[in-house]
Amino acid sequence: MKIILRIVGLLVVLNSVLLYMHYSRLADASGTPATQSRYIQEIEVINRTDALFVRHHFHNLDGGRHEILLPMESRNASCYLEIETSCMRINENATAILEGKESRQSISYEIPKTEKMVSRKLFREPFASLRNARSDSTILHVTDESGIGGMWVSGLELIGSKKMDMVDYSLFKGKGKVADLYWQEKELPQTYKGGRLSIFGDSIDAAIADQLNSALVKLNAGHIVILLDSKGKPLQTSRFLITQLEQTELSDLVLDRGVRSQFAISDKEQLVAGLAASITIDSPSGTKEAKKAFEVLKRSLSADQYDRLKSRLAEKQGERLDAVELDKLIGEVCGWKTSFVQKNTIGDYPFILEDTRMITMNGEAQEDIQAVLMEKQTLYPANKVLTRFGYSLSTNENSIYIESETENFRFSLRDPFYVLNGKRYELREKPFVLIDTEYYFEEDALRRLFQLSIQKNEETIIVKSMTGGESK
Repeated sequence: MKIILRIVGLLVVLNSVLLYMHYSRLADASGTPATQSRYIQEIEVINRTDALFVRHHFHNLDGGRHEILLPMESRNASCYLEIETSCMRINENATAILEGKESRQSISYEIPKTEKMVSRKLFREPFASLRNARSDSTILHVTDESGIGGMWVSGLELIGSKKMDMVDYSLFKGKGKVADLYWQEKELPQTYKGGRLSIFGDSIDAAIADQLNSALVKLNAGHIVILLDSKGKPLQTSRFLITQLEQTELSDLVLDRGVRSQFAISDKEQLVAGLAASITIDSPSGTKEAKKAFEVLKRSLSADQYDRLKSRLAEKQGERLDAVELDKLIGEVCGWKTSFVQKNTIGDYPFILEDTRMITMNGEAQEDIQAVLMEKQTLYPANKVLTRFGYSLSTNENSIYIESETENFRFSLRDPFYVLNGKRYELREKPFVLIDTEYYFEEDALRRLFQLSIQKNEETIIVKSMTGGESK
Protein backbone atom coordinates (compact mmCIF):
# COMPACT_ATOMS: atom_id res chain seq x y z
CA MET A 1 0.00 0.00 0.00
CA LYS A 2 2.86 2.39 0.87
CA ILE A 3 4.49 1.66 -2.51
CA ILE A 4 1.23 2.48 -4.33
CA LEU A 5 0.87 5.76 -2.39
CA ARG A 6 4.47 6.70 -3.23
CA ILE A 7 3.87 5.98 -6.93
CA VAL A 8 0.66 8.07 -6.90
CA GLY A 9 2.52 10.89 -5.13
CA LEU A 10 5.33 10.80 -7.67
CA LEU A 11 2.80 10.89 -10.53
CA VAL A 12 1.08 13.93 -8.99
CA VAL A 13 4.42 15.74 -8.64
CA LEU A 14 5.46 14.77 -12.18
CA ASN A 15 2.12 15.92 -13.58
CA SER A 16 2.46 19.27 -11.74
CA VAL A 17 5.94 19.77 -13.16
CA LEU A 18 4.75 18.97 -16.68
CA LEU A 19 1.81 21.37 -16.33
CA TYR A 20 4.14 24.09 -15.05
CA MET A 21 6.53 23.57 -17.96
CA HIS A 22 3.61 23.61 -20.42
CA TYR A 23 2.11 26.86 -19.13
CA SER A 24 5.54 28.42 -18.77
CA ARG A 25 6.06 27.84 -22.49
CA LEU A 26 2.62 29.30 -23.18
CA ALA A 27 3.52 32.33 -21.11
CA ASP A 28 6.72 32.72 -23.09
CA ALA A 29 4.74 32.55 -26.32
CA SER A 30 1.73 34.65 -25.42
CA GLY A 31 2.91 36.62 -22.40
CA THR A 32 5.39 39.46 -22.50
CA PRO A 33 8.17 38.41 -24.88
CA ALA A 34 11.74 39.66 -24.81
CA THR A 35 11.24 41.07 -28.30
CA GLN A 36 7.81 41.96 -29.62
CA SER A 37 6.62 39.85 -32.55
CA ARG A 38 5.61 41.68 -35.72
CA TYR A 39 3.31 40.83 -38.57
CA ILE A 40 1.48 42.45 -41.45
CA GLN A 41 -2.23 42.08 -42.06
CA GLU A 42 -4.81 42.26 -44.80
CA ILE A 43 -8.45 42.75 -43.85
CA GLU A 44 -11.46 42.27 -46.10
CA VAL A 45 -14.69 43.86 -44.85
CA ILE A 46 -18.05 43.25 -46.48
CA ASN A 47 -20.80 45.56 -45.26
CA ARG A 48 -24.26 44.05 -45.31
CA THR A 49 -27.48 45.13 -43.66
CA ASP A 50 -27.13 43.05 -40.49
CA ALA A 51 -23.37 42.90 -39.93
CA LEU A 52 -19.83 43.51 -41.08
CA PHE A 53 -18.40 40.26 -42.44
CA VAL A 54 -14.64 40.18 -41.94
CA ARG A 55 -11.91 38.02 -43.42
CA HIS A 56 -8.67 38.68 -41.56
CA HIS A 57 -5.34 37.50 -42.94
CA PHE A 58 -2.18 37.50 -40.79
CA HIS A 59 1.02 37.46 -42.87
CA ASN A 60 4.74 37.13 -42.03
CA LEU A 61 4.03 35.28 -38.80
CA ASP A 62 6.88 33.81 -36.80
CA GLY A 63 6.77 30.21 -35.62
CA GLY A 64 5.54 30.89 -32.10
CA ARG A 65 2.11 30.61 -30.56
CA HIS A 66 -0.07 33.76 -30.65
CA GLU A 67 -3.33 34.41 -28.85
CA ILE A 68 -5.96 36.00 -31.12
CA LEU A 69 -7.79 38.90 -29.49
CA LEU A 70 -11.19 38.95 -31.15
CA PRO A 71 -13.39 42.08 -31.05
CA MET A 72 -15.71 42.05 -28.05
CA GLU A 73 -18.85 42.17 -30.20
CA SER A 74 -17.70 39.60 -32.75
CA ARG A 75 -19.48 36.33 -33.41
CA ASN A 76 -19.07 33.17 -35.52
CA ALA A 77 -15.27 33.25 -35.47
CA SER A 78 -13.60 30.44 -37.43
CA CYS A 79 -10.56 29.76 -39.57
CA TYR A 80 -10.83 30.90 -43.18
CA LEU A 81 -9.44 28.68 -45.89
CA GLU A 82 -7.97 31.36 -48.13
CA ILE A 83 -5.20 29.05 -49.32
CA GLU A 84 -4.52 25.38 -48.63
CA THR A 85 -2.39 26.06 -45.53
CA SER A 86 -4.15 29.14 -44.09
CA CYS A 87 -5.97 27.13 -41.39
CA MET A 88 -3.20 24.76 -40.35
CA ARG A 89 -2.19 26.74 -37.23
CA ILE A 90 -5.63 28.06 -36.20
CA ASN A 91 -7.10 26.26 -33.17
CA GLU A 92 -10.65 24.93 -33.09
CA ASN A 93 -12.42 28.07 -31.81
CA ALA A 94 -10.16 30.53 -33.67
CA THR A 95 -8.71 32.03 -30.49
CA ALA A 96 -5.06 31.17 -31.12
CA ILE A 97 -2.47 30.64 -33.82
CA LEU A 98 -0.48 27.59 -32.75
CA GLU A 99 3.22 26.95 -33.20
CA GLY A 100 4.15 26.09 -36.76
CA LYS A 101 6.00 27.01 -39.93
CA GLU A 102 3.13 28.42 -41.98
CA SER A 103 3.60 32.22 -41.99
CA ARG A 104 0.15 33.05 -43.40
CA GLN A 105 -3.01 32.26 -41.45
CA SER A 106 -6.58 33.51 -41.86
CA ILE A 107 -9.75 33.75 -39.81
CA SER A 108 -13.26 35.10 -40.39
CA TYR A 109 -15.77 36.67 -38.00
CA GLU A 110 -18.79 38.97 -37.97
CA ILE A 111 -19.48 42.30 -36.28
CA PRO A 112 -23.27 42.47 -35.79
CA LYS A 113 -25.19 45.73 -36.07
CA THR A 114 -27.66 46.64 -33.37
CA GLU A 115 -29.33 49.34 -35.45
CA LYS A 116 -29.60 50.53 -39.01
CA MET A 117 -26.85 52.76 -40.32
CA VAL A 118 -28.52 56.08 -41.09
CA SER A 119 -26.34 59.21 -41.12
CA ARG A 120 -23.09 57.96 -39.59
CA LYS A 121 -21.64 54.99 -37.71
CA LEU A 122 -18.39 54.41 -35.79
CA PHE A 123 -17.14 50.86 -35.27
CA ARG A 124 -14.66 50.96 -32.38
CA GLU A 125 -11.92 48.30 -32.32
CA PRO A 126 -13.75 46.18 -34.90
CA PHE A 127 -10.77 44.03 -35.93
CA ALA A 128 -8.82 41.19 -34.35
CA SER A 129 -5.22 41.51 -33.17
CA LEU A 130 -2.51 39.28 -31.72
CA ARG A 131 -1.52 39.58 -28.08
CA ASN A 132 2.01 40.88 -27.54
CA ALA A 133 2.52 41.35 -31.27
CA ARG A 134 2.49 44.46 -33.43
CA SER A 135 1.06 45.04 -36.88
CA ASP A 136 3.65 46.77 -39.06
CA SER A 137 1.23 47.53 -41.88
CA THR A 138 -2.37 47.01 -42.95
CA ILE A 139 -4.21 46.64 -46.24
CA LEU A 140 -7.94 47.19 -45.78
CA HIS A 141 -10.62 46.38 -48.35
CA VAL A 142 -14.15 47.67 -47.69
CA THR A 143 -16.92 46.38 -49.94
CA ASP A 144 -20.41 47.71 -49.39
CA GLU A 145 -23.21 45.40 -50.55
CA SER A 146 -26.01 47.26 -48.73
CA GLY A 147 -26.31 50.19 -51.15
CA ILE A 148 -26.03 52.87 -48.45
CA GLY A 149 -23.44 54.91 -50.37
CA GLY A 150 -21.56 57.56 -48.40
CA MET A 151 -17.86 57.39 -47.48
CA TRP A 152 -15.68 55.15 -45.32
CA VAL A 153 -12.77 56.36 -43.18
CA SER A 154 -10.16 54.20 -41.43
CA GLY A 155 -7.24 56.52 -40.72
CA LEU A 156 -5.16 54.71 -43.33
CA GLU A 157 -4.49 56.37 -46.66
CA LEU A 158 -7.31 55.95 -49.16
CA ILE A 159 -5.68 54.38 -52.21
CA GLY A 160 -8.82 54.40 -54.30
CA SER A 161 -12.55 53.81 -54.41
CA LYS A 162 -15.08 52.79 -57.03
CA LYS A 163 -18.86 52.89 -57.10
CA MET A 164 -20.62 50.22 -59.15
CA ASP A 165 -24.21 49.17 -59.74
CA MET A 166 -24.40 46.59 -56.96
CA VAL A 167 -21.45 47.38 -54.71
CA ASP A 168 -19.12 50.17 -53.63
CA TYR A 169 -15.46 49.43 -53.00
CA SER A 170 -12.70 51.31 -51.12
CA LEU A 171 -9.05 50.33 -50.66
CA PHE A 172 -6.90 51.63 -47.77
CA LYS A 173 -3.26 50.98 -46.99
CA GLY A 174 -0.70 52.19 -44.45
CA LYS A 175 1.58 51.66 -41.47
CA GLY A 176 0.32 50.14 -38.25
CA LYS A 177 -3.08 48.86 -37.30
CA VAL A 178 -6.64 50.03 -37.85
CA ALA A 179 -8.17 50.97 -34.51
CA ASP A 180 -11.56 52.21 -35.76
CA LEU A 181 -13.74 52.19 -38.86
CA TYR A 182 -16.16 55.01 -39.63
CA TRP A 183 -18.92 55.56 -42.18
CA GLN A 184 -20.98 58.64 -42.90
CA GLU A 185 -23.71 59.29 -45.43
CA LYS A 186 -22.33 62.70 -46.43
CA GLU A 187 -19.50 62.39 -48.94
CA LEU A 188 -16.70 64.95 -48.75
CA PRO A 189 -14.15 65.76 -51.44
CA GLN A 190 -10.45 65.20 -50.72
CA THR A 191 -8.80 68.62 -50.42
CA TYR A 192 -5.29 67.55 -49.39
CA LYS A 193 -3.20 64.41 -49.81
CA GLY A 194 0.19 64.01 -48.18
CA GLY A 195 2.36 61.08 -47.17
CA ARG A 196 1.12 61.20 -43.56
CA LEU A 197 -2.01 63.37 -43.78
CA SER A 198 -5.25 63.34 -45.76
CA ILE A 199 -7.89 66.05 -45.47
CA PHE A 200 -11.47 65.84 -46.72
CA GLY A 201 -14.16 68.51 -46.77
CA ASP A 202 -13.55 72.23 -46.53
CA SER A 203 -10.54 73.57 -48.40
CA ILE A 204 -7.39 74.26 -46.39
CA ASP A 205 -4.38 76.48 -46.93
CA ALA A 206 -1.76 74.31 -48.63
CA ALA A 207 1.09 75.76 -46.55
CA ILE A 208 -0.64 74.86 -43.28
CA ALA A 209 -1.39 71.34 -44.53
CA ASP A 210 2.22 70.87 -45.66
CA GLN A 211 3.49 71.98 -42.24
CA LEU A 212 1.23 69.46 -40.52
CA ASN A 213 2.32 66.70 -42.87
CA SER A 214 6.00 67.54 -42.29
CA ALA A 215 5.49 67.53 -38.51
CA LEU A 216 3.90 64.06 -38.70
CA VAL A 217 6.91 62.89 -40.72
CA LYS A 218 9.23 64.16 -37.96
CA LEU A 219 7.12 62.28 -35.42
CA ASN A 220 7.36 59.16 -37.60
CA ALA A 221 3.61 58.97 -37.02
CA GLY A 222 1.14 56.85 -38.91
CA HIS A 223 -1.23 58.33 -41.46
CA ILE A 224 -3.99 60.58 -40.08
CA VAL A 225 -7.25 61.65 -41.70
CA ILE A 226 -9.08 64.91 -41.01
CA LEU A 227 -12.65 65.62 -42.02
CA LEU A 228 -13.12 69.39 -42.05
CA ASP A 229 -16.87 69.76 -41.90
CA SER A 230 -18.41 72.94 -40.54
CA LYS A 231 -21.73 71.12 -40.09
CA GLY A 232 -20.36 67.77 -38.94
CA LYS A 233 -20.55 66.59 -35.36
CA PRO A 234 -17.00 66.55 -33.87
CA LEU A 235 -15.39 63.15 -33.42
CA GLN A 236 -11.88 62.08 -32.38
CA THR A 237 -10.28 58.65 -32.69
CA SER A 238 -6.66 57.60 -32.61
CA ARG A 239 -6.12 58.05 -36.37
CA PHE A 240 -8.87 60.31 -37.71
CA LEU A 241 -11.01 63.16 -36.56
CA ILE A 242 -13.96 65.27 -37.59
CA THR A 243 -13.56 68.86 -36.53
CA GLN A 244 -14.87 72.39 -36.92
CA LEU A 245 -11.66 73.97 -35.66
CA GLU A 246 -10.07 76.83 -37.53
CA GLN A 247 -7.10 75.85 -39.67
CA THR A 248 -4.59 77.50 -37.33
CA GLU A 249 -5.97 75.47 -34.38
CA LEU A 250 -5.56 72.13 -36.11
CA SER A 251 -1.85 71.74 -35.48
CA ASP A 252 -1.99 70.89 -31.78
CA LEU A 253 -4.82 68.43 -32.27
CA VAL A 254 -3.19 66.65 -35.21
CA LEU A 255 0.20 66.43 -33.49
CA ASP A 256 -1.48 65.05 -30.36
CA ARG A 257 -2.98 62.27 -32.49
CA GLY A 258 0.35 61.74 -34.21
CA VAL A 259 2.42 61.40 -31.06
CA ARG A 260 -0.13 59.06 -29.50
CA SER A 261 0.20 56.82 -32.55
CA GLN A 262 3.88 56.39 -31.68
CA PHE A 263 3.71 56.08 -27.88
CA ALA A 264 1.27 54.46 -25.46
CA ILE A 265 0.17 57.65 -23.69
CA SER A 266 -2.90 57.82 -21.44
CA ASP A 267 -5.64 60.23 -22.51
CA LYS A 268 -5.11 61.99 -19.16
CA GLU A 269 -1.43 62.69 -19.90
CA GLN A 270 -1.95 65.78 -22.07
CA LEU A 271 1.24 67.43 -20.83
CA VAL A 272 3.29 64.34 -21.67
CA ALA A 273 1.80 64.12 -25.17
CA GLY A 274 2.48 67.80 -25.80
CA LEU A 275 6.04 67.61 -24.49
CA ALA A 276 6.83 64.46 -26.50
CA ALA A 277 5.54 66.09 -29.68
CA SER A 278 7.37 69.35 -28.95
CA ILE A 279 10.70 67.62 -28.31
CA THR A 280 10.39 65.47 -31.42
CA ILE A 281 9.55 68.28 -33.85
CA ASP A 282 11.58 70.88 -31.92
CA SER A 283 8.65 73.29 -31.70
CA PRO A 284 6.07 74.06 -28.97
CA SER A 285 2.97 71.91 -29.29
CA GLY A 286 0.00 70.83 -27.22
CA THR A 287 -1.72 72.61 -24.37
CA LYS A 288 -0.61 76.00 -23.07
CA GLU A 289 1.01 74.25 -20.11
CA ALA A 290 2.87 71.81 -22.38
CA LYS A 291 4.19 74.62 -24.57
CA LYS A 292 5.46 76.55 -21.56
CA ALA A 293 7.06 73.45 -20.02
CA PHE A 294 8.83 72.72 -23.32
CA GLU A 295 10.25 76.23 -23.52
CA VAL A 296 11.54 75.97 -19.93
CA LEU A 297 13.00 72.52 -20.59
CA LYS A 298 14.79 73.49 -23.80
CA ARG A 299 16.17 76.65 -22.21
CA SER A 300 17.48 74.63 -19.25
CA LEU A 301 19.24 71.89 -21.23
CA SER A 302 22.48 72.26 -23.14
CA ALA A 303 22.40 71.65 -26.90
CA ASP A 304 24.07 68.27 -26.40
CA GLN A 305 21.64 67.25 -23.63
CA TYR A 306 18.66 68.28 -25.75
CA ASP A 307 19.88 66.28 -28.77
CA ARG A 308 20.46 63.22 -26.59
CA LEU A 309 16.96 63.60 -25.12
CA LYS A 310 15.48 63.62 -28.63
CA SER A 311 17.42 60.45 -29.46
CA ARG A 312 16.40 58.67 -26.26
CA LEU A 313 12.77 59.63 -26.82
CA ALA A 314 12.87 58.27 -30.38
CA GLU A 315 14.18 54.96 -29.01
CA LYS A 316 11.07 54.70 -26.80
CA GLN A 317 8.62 54.73 -29.72
CA GLY A 318 6.09 51.95 -29.44
CA GLU A 319 6.40 51.86 -25.64
CA ARG A 320 4.43 53.30 -22.72
CA LEU A 321 5.23 56.93 -21.96
CA ASP A 322 4.05 58.84 -18.90
CA ALA A 323 5.32 61.67 -16.70
CA VAL A 324 7.54 59.38 -14.61
CA GLU A 325 9.14 57.79 -17.68
CA LEU A 326 9.72 61.14 -19.39
CA ASP A 327 11.35 62.47 -16.21
CA LYS A 328 13.66 59.43 -16.24
CA LEU A 329 14.76 60.21 -19.80
CA ILE A 330 15.44 63.85 -18.88
CA GLY A 331 17.34 62.71 -15.79
CA GLU A 332 19.47 60.32 -17.86
CA VAL A 333 20.77 63.06 -20.15
CA CYS A 334 21.33 65.47 -17.25
CA GLY A 335 22.96 63.01 -14.88
CA TRP A 336 20.56 63.95 -12.07
CA LYS A 337 17.10 62.96 -10.96
CA THR A 338 14.19 65.28 -11.83
CA SER A 339 10.43 65.44 -11.26
CA PHE A 340 9.93 68.34 -13.68
CA VAL A 341 7.23 66.71 -15.81
CA GLN A 342 5.41 65.18 -12.83
CA LYS A 343 5.36 68.54 -11.01
CA ASN A 344 4.09 70.40 -14.07
CA THR A 345 1.14 68.04 -14.43
CA ILE A 346 -0.05 69.58 -11.13
CA GLY A 347 0.95 73.22 -11.65
CA ASP A 348 3.55 75.64 -12.97
CA TYR A 349 6.96 74.43 -11.76
CA PRO A 350 10.55 75.44 -12.68
CA PHE A 351 13.16 73.09 -14.10
CA ILE A 352 14.90 71.57 -11.09
CA LEU A 353 17.38 68.72 -10.77
CA GLU A 354 17.37 66.73 -7.56
CA ASP A 355 20.51 65.74 -5.67
CA THR A 356 19.73 62.27 -4.35
CA ARG A 357 22.62 62.19 -1.88
CA MET A 358 21.65 61.85 1.77
CA ILE A 359 22.01 65.06 3.80
CA THR A 360 23.38 64.69 7.30
CA MET A 361 23.46 67.37 10.00
CA ASN A 362 25.95 66.85 12.77
CA GLY A 363 26.06 63.17 11.91
CA GLU A 364 22.29 62.56 11.71
CA ALA A 365 20.54 61.69 8.44
CA GLN A 366 17.82 64.13 7.37
CA GLU A 367 15.35 62.04 5.35
CA ASP A 368 13.04 64.96 4.54
CA ILE A 369 15.66 67.39 3.19
CA GLN A 370 16.92 67.34 -0.39
CA ALA A 371 19.31 69.65 -2.22
CA VAL A 372 18.23 70.79 -5.69
CA LEU A 373 19.98 72.35 -8.66
CA MET A 374 18.33 75.24 -10.47
CA GLU A 375 20.00 77.39 -13.11
CA LYS A 376 23.45 76.05 -12.07
CA GLN A 377 22.88 76.94 -8.40
CA THR A 378 22.65 74.41 -5.57
CA LEU A 379 19.76 75.25 -3.25
CA TYR A 380 18.48 73.98 0.11
CA PRO A 381 15.04 74.41 1.74
CA ALA A 382 15.72 77.22 4.23
CA ASN A 383 13.01 76.45 6.72
CA LYS A 384 14.02 72.81 7.17
CA VAL A 385 17.76 73.45 7.25
CA LEU A 386 17.97 76.61 9.38
CA THR A 387 15.34 75.74 11.96
CA ARG A 388 17.38 72.64 12.81
CA PHE A 389 20.33 74.88 13.69
CA GLY A 390 18.31 76.99 16.10
CA TYR A 391 16.81 79.62 13.79
CA SER A 392 13.15 80.50 13.34
CA LEU A 393 11.80 81.53 9.95
CA SER A 394 8.73 83.60 9.06
CA THR A 395 7.62 85.69 6.07
CA ASN A 396 5.23 88.41 5.04
CA GLU A 397 4.59 90.04 1.67
CA ASN A 398 7.78 92.14 1.93
CA SER A 399 10.44 90.16 3.80
CA ILE A 400 11.84 86.88 5.09
CA TYR A 401 12.73 86.92 8.80
CA ILE A 402 15.35 84.45 10.06
CA GLU A 403 16.15 84.82 13.74
CA SER A 404 18.18 83.15 16.50
CA GLU A 405 19.24 84.13 20.01
CA THR A 406 22.14 86.22 18.65
CA GLU A 407 21.22 87.00 15.02
CA ASN A 408 18.21 88.66 13.44
CA PHE A 409 18.11 88.60 9.62
CA ARG A 410 15.59 90.35 7.41
CA PHE A 411 15.83 89.64 3.68
CA SER A 412 13.90 91.92 1.35
CA LEU A 413 11.67 90.15 -1.14
CA ARG A 414 11.72 93.20 -3.42
CA ASP A 415 15.32 94.39 -3.55
CA PRO A 416 18.69 92.62 -3.19
CA PHE A 417 19.65 93.51 0.39
CA TYR A 418 19.40 92.11 3.89
CA VAL A 419 19.48 93.57 7.40
CA LEU A 420 21.48 91.82 10.15
CA ASN A 421 20.98 93.01 13.72
CA GLY A 422 19.86 96.42 12.46
CA LYS A 423 22.66 96.93 9.89
CA ARG A 424 21.86 96.89 6.15
CA TYR A 425 24.00 94.99 3.63
CA GLU A 426 23.63 95.27 -0.15
CA LEU A 427 23.65 92.19 -2.38
CA ARG A 428 24.33 91.81 -6.07
CA GLU A 429 21.37 89.41 -6.31
CA LYS A 430 18.96 87.72 -4.00
CA PRO A 431 20.43 84.57 -2.38
CA PHE A 432 17.10 82.76 -2.31
CA VAL A 433 14.32 81.63 -4.63
CA LEU A 434 10.69 80.67 -4.06
CA ILE A 435 9.96 77.16 -5.32
CA ASP A 436 6.31 76.25 -5.09
CA THR A 437 5.51 77.57 -1.58
CA GLU A 438 8.94 77.17 0.01
CA TYR A 439 12.01 79.43 0.05
CA TYR A 440 15.31 77.83 -0.92
CA PHE A 441 18.67 79.44 -0.09
CA GLU A 442 21.75 79.18 -2.28
CA GLU A 443 24.52 76.96 -0.93
CA ASP A 444 27.16 79.69 -0.79
CA ALA A 445 24.77 82.00 1.12
CA LEU A 446 24.25 79.32 3.78
CA ARG A 447 27.99 79.05 4.20
CA ARG A 448 28.71 82.79 4.20
CA LEU A 449 25.74 84.22 6.11
CA PHE A 450 24.86 81.41 8.50
CA GLN A 451 28.34 79.91 9.02
CA LEU A 452 27.41 76.44 7.82
CA SER A 453 30.02 73.97 6.63
CA ILE A 454 28.79 71.98 3.60
CA GLN A 455 30.99 69.15 2.39
CA LYS A 456 30.15 66.44 -0.16
CA ASN A 457 31.23 62.97 -1.15
CA GLU A 458 29.71 60.49 -3.61
CA GLU A 459 26.91 59.43 -1.27
CA THR A 460 26.47 62.18 1.34
CA ILE A 461 26.17 65.94 1.82
CA ILE A 462 27.51 66.79 5.29
CA VAL A 463 26.17 69.99 6.88
CA LYS A 464 27.61 71.33 10.15
CA SER A 465 27.48 74.59 12.06
CA MET A 466 30.81 76.45 12.16
CA THR A 467 29.72 78.24 15.34
CA GLY A 468 29.28 75.01 17.23
CA GLY A 469 25.51 75.05 17.27
CA GLU A 470 23.93 71.59 17.32
CA SER A 471 21.17 70.64 14.87
CA LYS A 472 17.80 69.92 16.38
